Amino acid sequence: MIPNAVFAYFRERFPPINMALFAILFFTVQAVSSFFIAGQEERPFWWYILGILAVISFFFRLRVFDEIKDFDIDLHNHPQRVLQSGRIGLKHLISLSVLGTVIEIVWSLLSGWPVILVWLFALGYSLLMRYEFFTGKFLNKYLLLYATTHMLVMPLIILWVYTAFHPALEILFPFYILAALSLLSGFSFEVARKIHSPVAERPGVDSYSKSLGYSTSVILVLLLLLGGVLVQLYLLSLIDARLWAYVLIGIVFFFALLLYVNNLFRPTEKSLRLAEKIVSLFMLAAYMSIIIEVYFQ
Repeated sequence: MIPNAVFAYFRERFPPINMALFAILFFTVQAVSSFFIAGQEERPFWWYILGILAVISFFFRLRVFDEIKDFDIDLHNHPQRVLQSGRIGLKHLISLSVLGTVIEIVWSLLSGWPVILVWLFALGYSLLMRYEFFTGKFLNKYLLLYATTHMLVMPLIILWVYTAFHPALEILFPFYILAALSLLSGFSFEVARKIHSPVAERPGVDSYSKSLGYSTSVILVLLLLLGGVLVQLYLLSLIDARLWAYVLIGIVFFFALLLYVNNLFRPTEKSLRLAEKIVSLFMLAAYMSIIIEVYFQ
């Protein structure tokens, strides 16, 4: 395995900014747990580092599963990619994911048996995703249904991390709010990244704008984002957040709304990619505002 090829793959398909977002997600779960659950066990610094690596590993394995499933399609549509060009092989990615899985197991065991049980459940669901719930031919006909079945892994990952901070297998109300936020924000980004202007659609490349229709897909991403905003505002109220956090979320949503409404009438690929970045910014703003309000008020 050539290190340069590994780094090139990560830059292309699993960039550091994604890893940073997963680390922020880990600390967001910790922040919500610490606010609502008293008397949490003190953990050493290395435990947090191991936990962050475990969460990043779980998402990386999901990426590897996608690479395995889509290899032949991507070979046709994206022959220039690091994997498809042969600079790195699937066996290398699988080896890295196995190494990461060991980290997940070690961290889960160190965190308590309830954590390993939830991890096994999340892992089992991800394996069903890998094999497309054994209904691939059916699911591939309906892109939105396909995405829905796959996005449901997000609450399971949240539950896994949440249980590490509250290993009593007692699911409290804040978990559901945080799970809803992660699901809606993640789903809005999933839809946003697969909306293309009519002139930018490519044969053989799936998109929501092609599957649902351009206007419908734009309205869908706005509805999902609005749902995420409402859940975020409610969560901010539960943690007694200051005004700036509400204003920040409002500004992000306003710019997303402005861009997408403009794209309903004058669609351009450049503007849609900017809107996609605004949607991803919402996830970052939502998680960071929670962390800041819990720990730095």
